[in-house]
Amino acid sequence: MTKKLLLLYTLSFGVYAAAPPSGIGAVANNLMGPVSFLSDFIYSACFVIGGSFVFAGVVKYFEHRRNPLGVTIGTVIFLFLAGLFLISLPFAYLVIHHGSPYTLLK
Repeated sequence: MTKKLLLLYTLSFGVYAAAPPSGIGAVANNLMGPVSFLSDFIYSACFVIGGSFVFAGVVKYFEHRRNPLGVTIGTVIFLFLAGLFLISLPFAYLVIHHGSPYTLLK
């Protein structure tokens, strides 16, 4: 039993042999994983929430057609414009990040 524990104890020294990378570059590289995950999440959430807003705007429009006093047209316009903005937000990021297609043709 003690031989097994001694063997496990000596094998564990190999784990601590490698020094962790240090410096600002290593910190930046370690942060890129969570940042890319967060940006992908926000990218997807904009599509889902924007699509939901557009769908809610269409539903509210049909409710406005049936009862104009119950649902105002301002609610319909707000939901529809907010949905279009959220859907177009990821595309605006792609244009800003990669440049306009017109600048690539010059």
